[in-house]
Amino acid sequence: MPLLPIRSRVLLFMSTVKQANIDDAMDALKSEYGEERQFTRKNFLDHMLSLQANGLIDEVSYELDANGELCMYYAINEEGTRTIDKYLPKKWARHYQTN
Repeated sequence: MPLLPIRSRVLLFMSTVKQANIDDAMDALKSEYGEERQFTRKNFLDHMLSLQANGLIDEVSYELDANGELCMYYAINEEGTRTIDKYLPKKWARHYQTN
């Protein structure tokens, strides 16, 4: 099956978990996208922030990690789920688990 654009795939991943941070998303998608040049922490931060800015995911919590870095957790919202249903190919359809 061809790969989805990575931002769409991040959104689809978010529909399968209650909440996730950037590292969670990268770990989950590494087997599919790990060899891509765009598979970087900076780009995943950009994807998450863009999905949030477009009203598809919400920031639900944050904490400092062991290195003192800010770690934000996100969850898909109803608009994100509607977007998946409306725009992603049907072969990518899944049962969603939202907040």
